[in-house]
Amino acid sequence: MSIQQGPFRLIFKGRLDFGNERTFEKVQLHWQGRMENYFKTNLVFKMEDVLKPETFSLLVPQQKLMGSEKSWRMTVELFRELAQYATAGYVAAWCLSDEGTVDQAFIEPSTDKVAVQEYLRGKQLVGIPGQEMEAAQALSRAIEKYERHALAYERRGYVNYKLGNYDDALHDFERSISLHPHHPDAYYGRGKLRMRKNDWAGAAEDFGLTVQNSLALQPIHWLARLRKAECLVNLKKYAEACKDLQLFLKRNFSESDPNFYRLPRASYLLGKALLGLNDPSSAIEAFDRALSMPAGEDQRSRVESLLHRAIAKHQIGRPEYTLDLRAAAQMGSDEAARLLDTWQR
Repeated sequence: MSIQQGPFRLIFKGRLDFGNERTFEKVQLHWQGRMENYFKTNLVFKMEDVLKPETFSLLVPQQKLMGSEKSWRMTVELFRELAQYATAGYVAAWCLSDEGTVDQAFIEPSTDKVAVQEYLRGKQLVGIPGQEMEAAQALSRAIEKYERHALAYERRGYVNYKLGNYDDALHDFERSISLHPHHPDAYYGRGKLRMRKNDWAGAAEDFGLTVQNSLALQPIHWLARLRKAECLVNLKKYAEACKDLQLFLKRNFSESDPNFYRLPRASYLLGKALLGLNDPSSAIEAFDRALSMPAGEDQRSRVESLLHRAIAKHQIGRPEYTLDLRAAAQMGSDEAARLLDTWQR
């Protein structure tokens, strides 16, 4: 990373668990030695502010600071060194200028400890179709070796969700939250479970907590905003839903960001919320936008946009609503077929 003029916005968040007092003492000695011989005054944090003897952990609550690029690099370097004493956890860090991201880092343990290796193996297997059972077994072994492994519980919860083991998934997500209440992914997982039960209020709360415990730099922050808005639409809290949806739609997602392909869903939900607010003209604009975007695999949003655009057009007396209903009916919408039959009698 080339040296640039500052100051910069520095963001750190995360936690590293060292497991026991003996290891924690080694971490303290390492920090003290490196401060005396190398880092001097160039660190973002003081040791006493982030090392927590009561939990044998390094805890960095989500925060934004101003500082130099050098202090960011040196703090990241020290955290990488300390991570090799850890049994679990991570620290994420960003260095930002007015032009955008200067650098970023994701720091986690990578030692030969069984808990570390089994977690890393399980995390990798989670993303491979057909490897869910092997992933769950590896994550369970990580938990057996370190019972307070919040990230292993969260990843195992995700696997259980994919396998349809919803009670087990709920247990894992809630255990992860109890151990690491600032990790957003477990709140998101619990929110998805609550959506399945049509517990829209509970799910909206969990997605709100996901947003609070993540940054706008992270895809999960925006995904949680979208899911929260969907819950609010189901709760008929249309004005609140519009705020999150408009923020989502204003975001300039790159095509490599998974949220890029969720833009049609967001625009459809905005249209539905506007329809609920008795603004059919604005709703039609939102549905038009949804239908102009590449649908990808999200055919559901396309069908629903056609259906609800037809409803909005019917409300303001535009006869071409029938074209949308026919298209939606041809794509499998029973509701569109019913409305077409009812309104054309």
